[in-house]
Amino acid sequence: MQIKIQSFLKIIFQFVLTLYKVLDIFTCDENHIGAHMKEKCKDKLLMIGKCRLVAAFVFALACVCMWGCGLFDEETTTAVDDVRTGGTMVAILDDSLAILKNSRGWEEHAESCDYNETCDKGTMNHGIFLVNYRSKQLPYWGDTAKGIYHIMNGLAYDSTIFFYNDENKFGFWKIRESIDVRGEMKWSKDCNGGKNIQNVRPWEKGNVLLEGAQNCPFAVLDTATGVVSKLEFIGEYAWLDGCDDITYIDGDVVCLRQRGDRLCEIDFEKKDGIVDSLIKGEWMLFDPSEFFGNAVKMKASSFDKNDHAYDFGDRLALIEKNGFDFESYPETWLKYNSFVDSTGSSISYSSEDLIVTK
Repeated sequence: MQIKIQSFLKIIFQFVLTLYKVLDIFTCDENHIGAHMKEKCKDKLLMIGKCRLVAAFVFALACVCMWGCGLFDEETTTAVDDVRTGGTMVAILDDSLAILKNSRGWEEHAESCDYNETCDKGTMNHGIFLVNYRSKQLPYWGDTAKGIYHIMNGLAYDSTIFFYNDENKFGFWKIRESIDVRGEMKWSKDCNGGKNIQNVRPWEKGNVLLEGAQNCPFAVLDTATGVVSKLEFIGEYAWLDGCDDITYIDGDVVCLRQRGDRLCEIDFEKKDGIVDSLIKGEWMLFDPSEFFGNAVKMKASSFDKNDHAYDFGDRLALIEKNGFDFESYPETWLKYNSFVDSTGSSISYSSEDLIVTK
């Protein structure tokens, strides 16, 4: 007959507690007895001390036996959501195409963790989808993968996203191709990133720039060896110190840097200096702008209710090798995971909209 963990532990604790109380009854006070009895009292105290040690040993042994015999094992079940999440942004590709991702939520359940609300949970069965954010329609392409993959925002290469799994293996997933799991990520001593990666960017020599890892705000993944090394802002990279975001475009390392009293100037820099600037004096850009695939996402805000920056979300602008494509790019905002145009009309993709299309 299986005994519940809580009941079994209560019995053990009560037994040990009672034993200790009984032993206390038979203890003697050396200060209130004669010399002849002191020797016997010492022997008695020694015996009681040994009994207490035995009781503690029995308790510890009982615990070990319970673990070994499986009496501490709990029945654990995993609940997986029937409905997939809505689409969330991964990257902008051009003036009408974007990559979205979604997944299913899962959560483990067991008596102890349910009580403490500490059960493990996460996402699985991830998918990526190529969609039109100007005119809502069925995805041009979409696929899902079994297992658990952590898909990073941004692009690793052209139309290719980056992911890693719980085994610390990394890989790539290119639009219209199958998921490609590569080797293990081998973190250098300077970095302690693991699961803290936030974004991914293209980098030199076919490698990948990882952003947000612990102790390594920018780290380079050697895609051939799997070695991850901290990007040090020294030598040829000294000019990158202070950049808000970094990427690699058509043979050049590129930096985004905000300036101005309200950080309303965004500079597009290369090693030789500023090659383009976007100045929006009517906006406040207190949060750093960032690359978002082939676009820049500007976290604009305004106190003017007539300005779209007041409540439309983050402003998008395409990027090219030598700067911003802001004027010719139709006004586009990203509010959470909805695309908003100049009229305030929005487009988003729910779980029902994102179907597998090959």
